[in-house]
Amino acid sequence: MSALLVFVRAPRPGKVKTRLARTLGDERAAEFYRLCTDNTLKEINRLPWEVERHIFFAESVNSCEVDRFTGMGFKVAVQEGKSLGERLDNAFSRVFENGAKKVVIVASDVPDLSAKVMKEAIDGLDNCDVAIGPCYDGGYYLIGMKELHKGLFTGISWGTERAYRQTLDSAKSNGLTVLQMPILIDIDTEADLRRWSLIDRQKKPAFMDFIKAIRL
Repeated sequence: MSALLVFVRAPRPGKVKTRLARTLGDERAAEFYRLCTDNTLKEINRLPWEVERHIFFAESVNSCEVDRFTGMGFKVAVQEGKSLGERLDNAFSRVFENGAKKVVIVASDVPDLSAKVMKEAIDGLDNCDVAIGPCYDGGYYLIGMKELHKGLFTGISWGTERAYRQTLDSAKSNGLTVLQMPILIDIDTEADLRRWSLIDRQKKPAFMDFIKAIRL
């Protein structure tokens, strides 16, 4: 069994995309995050039916929110750990313990993340130990393994431009083979949003409507 996990936050104004909110405002930033999350979930649901789907929230959510996502075919859990590395470790461990043979975790704020990329990562784990999808800012939007490699996330400078390179170096220093996925943009600031809007790639109508509405 393969499993796809997405790390998300509840799209509450003032709680998500705070750097984007500095120029767009809390409501607009939350709206964009909601669009990204909805798009990611739709893409996940385009994967083959045998891929198990999970949502790991950064905080506790109410029963209505849980019911909504379980109704979409997702198993819902809450992330555990103080650092991102601890939360990734714990999520991987939990799903592997439940019988998964390949596990891929993705971010929820990358509008160009597609089912095709996620499937390529899952399939690619047949021939490598780790799959990583880098972002232009030095972080990464995807990390996958076919067994838990304890220590892979130790000493990573989370939230900096060094996170991807440090994780890649950690994998290679431990003798792990790595599949590097396409580089994509995660949207943290208005500058990121502007850069992404100019990329010559087909965008979903909901994103185009948002860009027009804010007159970017």
